[in-house]
Amino acid sequence: MSVAQQATPLDSLSADSLRAHMRSIRDFYRKFSIDPDGGFFQSIAVDGSIRADRLHHLVSSCRITVNFARSAMFLDLPEDLEVVRHGLDFIETAHRRADGQGYHWLLQGSEALDTDQYCYGYAFLLLTYASAYKAGIDSAKEAMESVHHQMQTFFWDDSVGLFADQYSIDNQELSSYRGQNANMHATEALIAAYDASGDHRYLDQAQRIAENIVERCTVSTQGHIWEHYDSAWSPDFDYNRDDPKNLYKPWGYQSGHFTEWAKLLLIINFYRPADWMREQARFLLNEAWEFCWDEINSGLHYGFAPDGSICDSDKYFWVQAETLAALAIANRLGLNLAHKESLIQLEKYVNKYFIANNSNVWFRMLSAENKPSDEWVALPGAKCDYHTLGAYHDILRYGLCLN
Repeated sequence: MSVAQQATPLDSLSADSLRAHMRSIRDFYRKFSIDPDGGFFQSIAVDGSIRADRLHHLVSSCRITVNFARSAMFLDLPEDLEVVRHGLDFIETAHRRADGQGYHWLLQGSEALDTDQYCYGYAFLLLTYASAYKAGIDSAKEAMESVHHQMQTFFWDDSVGLFADQYSIDNQELSSYRGQNANMHATEALIAAYDASGDHRYLDQAQRIAENIVERCTVSTQGHIWEHYDSAWSPDFDYNRDDPKNLYKPWGYQSGHFTEWAKLLLIINFYRPADWMREQARFLLNEAWEFCWDEINSGLHYGFAPDGSICDSDKYFWVQAETLAALAIANRLGLNLAHKESLIQLEKYVNKYFIANNSNVWFRMLSAENKPSDEWVALPGAKCDYHTLGAYHDILRYGLCLN
């Protein structure tokens, strides 16, 4: 598979460059992703061809809707609000259960393949409605509040200040599994809900989750954020030990989650400055770089084991994108001179290997030697350039301080 370089390299500290790349990616999805029968095509190849499997993953339905809400705001494209409404309509009529008690995780056509409730999915529902509301769809505010209420009802444990992971409506019980990933994306969504509404309850909860995951849950792991826990929130070091490439619950420490948490801490710090958040963000960025930067081929590996060895050498697009955003925001704050050097290295790497063509969409995953894993730039629940566009959004909003 050949890699066609984009006309203008990405400059992650230039608002004009970020908006130009955001616009070209938006144009790609505007052309190829909208399903006239409802929702979005979620399996898209690098050339724009569609796999007509009719799979609709709740996470992708939400993320593509968020992408268009952000393009409506940051690119001044009010016509994209109609695409946002198109996405919301599919979420509300297809993903939402007929009894109103939750949302279907995965659909094939009109058939629900997984009806369990996942906090991870609710995090993206909350982010979707918050983004739609901020973009100018006033009716999304009520839905945002309703989704947050359902999240609280199904998953919130106030005794620990964290969300549980999975709830079965049929059995009316929670899974014993607890995970940091759902809480991380819940934090992201709560920040967005605060940014859209100004309601401090959302930011209060985001900050509480951040403190509990980044500080309390890392006491026994030298500040490193483990992914998996039991119902008492003790680290489960055996969970998916034989599956380090699991899409949502891989074994090992995840470099991208270190840097994504660093970014979230710096965003909370934007609203509520605190030394501990800046220091923890600096630590997490430095640790991710130390353990996972590939000195030979460049790029950040996916995961490393507790002994420091790489347990997944692949290079995922979202890891590079989230790290770009975190480094760019850290650079604005001047946390560490090395962050500017790392940003330059990573930006050069992304421009050389990850940007797939003149549409500026990114490849989904590269090997350790930087070869694309397949032709798909979007897959259900896996990628739709949400992290790419989200990184650009966050740099504009919090790194360059632009609305």
